[in-house]
Amino acid sequence: MMTSAKLYPVTSAVTNSAVPFRPTTRLAKPYHYRRNGIYYLRLRETGSSTQATSVSLKTSDRKAAMDASRRLAETIRSFHLDHPEATWKELREHLLWVAEGLLSCSHDVHSLRDWGDLYEDVRTNLTEIAATMSLNVDQHEHVTKARDVMAAAQVRLQGDSVPLVKIIRDLEGNPEPKLKQMNDVSLSLSVKAPVLTFEALSVLYMADRAQDQKASTLKETKVCHGTLSASLGELDLRNHSREDLVALRDRLSEGRMPSTINKLIVKLSAVLAWAVENGHLTKAYDKKLKLTKGLESTRKAFSQVQVTKVMEYASNLPETLWKRWLLSLGVITGGRLNEISQLTTSDIQTLESGVTVIHINEVGEGKSIKNKRSERLVPLTDGAYGFDLAAFLRYVEACKISGSEALAQIGYKTAGWWANQQAIPEALGDTFTKGLTFHSLRHSLASLMQAKGVPTTHAQAVMGHASGTITFDTYGSGVPVEVIAEMLRGLLGGSSHMEVSIG
Repeated sequence: MMTSAKLYPVTSAVTNSAVPFRPTTRLAKPYHYRRNGIYYLRLRETGSSTQATSVSLKTSDRKAAMDASRRLAETIRSFHLDHPEATWKELREHLLWVAEGLLSCSHDVHSLRDWGDLYEDVRTNLTEIAATMSLNVDQHEHVTKARDVMAAAQVRLQGDSVPLVKIIRDLEGNPEPKLKQMNDVSLSLSVKAPVLTFEALSVLYMADRAQDQKASTLKETKVCHGTLSASLGELDLRNHSREDLVALRDRLSEGRMPSTINKLIVKLSAVLAWAVENGHLTKAYDKKLKLTKGLESTRKAFSQVQVTKVMEYASNLPETLWKRWLLSLGVITGGRLNEISQLTTSDIQTLESGVTVIHINEVGEGKSIKNKRSERLVPLTDGAYGFDLAAFLRYVEACKISGSEALAQIGYKTAGWWANQQAIPEALGDTFTKGLTFHSLRHSLASLMQAKGVPTTHAQAVMGHASGTITFDTYGSGVPVEVIAEMLRGLLGGSSHMEVSIG
């Protein structure tokens, strides 16, 4: 076996005298992989499948990733040569420590010059710090720290500014004892950590988490963050208090519904929690900030008489017309408009038990669901409000024969306009009131289940909501689909004769 000295020829007297023939830990060649577009470096002990660690190179650019990887590898190699007795744990800790500082700074293409004149004072002050430090042996550690400040100042958009802030704070308020004893050194500590506004924190959060959000959620998140940024202004979140966030909630309350305010607070809490976990903040004061009063849903539900009228209207439409089944499925399943609009022929299934269901999922191009609990099997109740299951299955078969995988003949937006602006008003006639929409069918079914004492877990299995409480408050739980089918048969079988307004 080749010795470390042969593998890594060095000229330093220190390393030459320290390198033994056999290091305590042998390291395998690092390798790279990508996850969600981001490059990672993986280091492991030779011959071990458990002694391994990975660090994110924090970039999707291959050239930048390989450059960062090379610098990390050179650093860990130098450390290993100088400390051949180092254990795997020590090598791993050194790698992570170096990565934290190195990868928090920009690659060359992201220097502060690219950020404009706003950061000119930062560059000047950092240069002055480096210039005021002497280069004698006793001060070597602090000169290195100053260079680290210069490197960490090249903050990139996706980066982590914590090492920069920590180094500057160390220089400002926590000098080493050795430095305190130096009478001939005078440091200019004019560099201050930049104000960490919500807008700045949002940029860091989105750079890290945006890829985890669906397009629709991402759009909503950006809108909410814009509102929060405008309201919080230049508040430095490093120094925020409970009073600051209560004041924010009060400002947001002007002209907004309680449910909207709570949605904004949820987005705020997500960013603050992420910031604490990643070291940007030491603490957040957003606990129990959401409103608890005035959250009653303003969306209306149909009376059972009105539900029957909607189904009668749908049943008078041609069997070959998707609009008929759009309304009918909304009535008997409580599905959301987009969930029903994106159904395909393969989503209509008859189980071994004989129960016919629709499978609400996001498998397929362009399909999406609200959250992971939204995926579910909802039984189709033959005869509910006059629903004709056999006719619906003939429609599905006709779509298959025609070569169409999708059941819908019109798009989601067109379907919504037709249902809300034309079909429902026509179906209800004089009983129509503003606020009754396709989504009201969902509220009607939830209200009916609540009135009939349906267990929350059963209702959640039908509605596909992430919270059982919300299922009853505003509108897949492991419950067997056959149980749900039996529940719906009992619930909807004679409901067409009810004349009690529920919800």
